[in-house]
Amino acid sequence: MYLLPLELHESVLNFLSPADLASVARTSSAAYPAALRVLYRHISIGRIPPSVLLTLARRPDIARHVRCLQVVLSGTFFLSFYRRLATALSTMTALVSLDLFIEGGSWLLPDSTIYSQLQHFASSFPFDSGVANFLGNAPALETVHVDSAPVIPPALAQGSMARLVEFTGSSTAAAAIVRGRPVESIHITSGDLTEDMVPALAKSTASVTVLSITTHSAPVVLLQVLGRHLPHIMYLRVTSTCNLPAPPTPIFYEQVAGALAFFPNLQSFELSGMYWPSSKKPEDQQRIWHSQPLSNPQEEIFDLYSNTADFFFS
Repeated sequence: MYLLPLELHESVLNFLSPADLASVARTSSAAYPAALRVLYRHISIGRIPPSVLLTLARRPDIARHVRCLQVVLSGTFFLSFYRRLATALSTMTALVSLDLFIEGGSWLLPDSTIYSQLQHFASSFPFDSGVANFLGNAPALETVHVDSAPVIPPALAQGSMARLVEFTGSSTAAAAIVRGRPVESIHITSGDLTEDMVPALAKSTASVTVLSITTHSAPVVLLQVLGRHLPHIMYLRVTSTCNLPAPPTPIFYEQVAGALAFFPNLQSFELSGMYWPSSKKPEDQQRIWHSQPLSNPQEEIFDLYSNTADFFFS
C-alpha cells in the first residue's frame, strides 16, 4: 500500500474512522504522515471541548494539517481553554474554512497570522477592530458571517477580501463590508435595514443577485428603494416587522406587485412568509407579479424555488 502514489494513499485513508486512522498512524513511520494529515484535516468541537485542542495548541506541526475547523460551544469555559484555542488558531496557517460560535471575543483571533487559503469565515463575534484585522489577513475569503457592528464600524484594509462574494450578518456590518467588494449574495440576519442603508449595499463592485433582509420599514417603500439601487436582484426575501394590514388588502397586494416591477430579473420573492407567484409568457420581456398570493403555496413552492435552495437554506 505504501508504494501507491500519495494522492491515492490518502484517498484510501479518507474512508477510515478517526480511531482507525490513529491505529494506521501507529503502524509504521511510512504510514504516519499520511494518516496524520487525514486525521486532523477536519476538526469539529462541540458540547465539551475535547483533548484534541490541547494537542493542536502544543503541536504546531499537527495544527498546520487542519483545513476545516468548527467550534460550536455554549456557555463559558476556563481561561486556559480560550488561550489554547487562540494558540492553536495562530498556527493553523492552512485553514480553508473556520467557524467559531463561542462565548469570548475577537481577542481569540490572531492579529498577525496570514491565512492565504482561508475561503470561509463565520463567527458569533461582533464586527470590531479585532475581526476587521483578522479579515484583512485572509485575502482569499469568499464567504463571511459576522455579527453586529458598532455605530462606527472599524475600517477594513484597502484591497482586503477582494474575492468576497457572500456576506451574512447584521445590517450595520453589511453596510461596512459590502462596499467596494464583489459581493453578489447578502443575507441580513439581524438589525434593521433602512432605506438610507441601501445605497451602501449598492457599492458592491458586482451585481447583487441574492438578498435576504430584516427591516422595520414599510415594505412597499423599501422595495422601491431596493429596486432603484439594486435592480439586478434575482432572489429576494423581506422580513418586515412593520405593521402589515391583517388581512392584507387588495390595494396592498397591488402596491407590492407594482414595486416588484423595479426588478426586471427577479425570479422569486417572499414577504414576511408570503410567497408571491409570477408569470411570464415566452414573448414577454418582463415577469408579471400577481396581486394575490398563492391560494395554496405548498402546491407551487417547489417549482417556484427549485433553483434557490442555497438562498433559502444557506
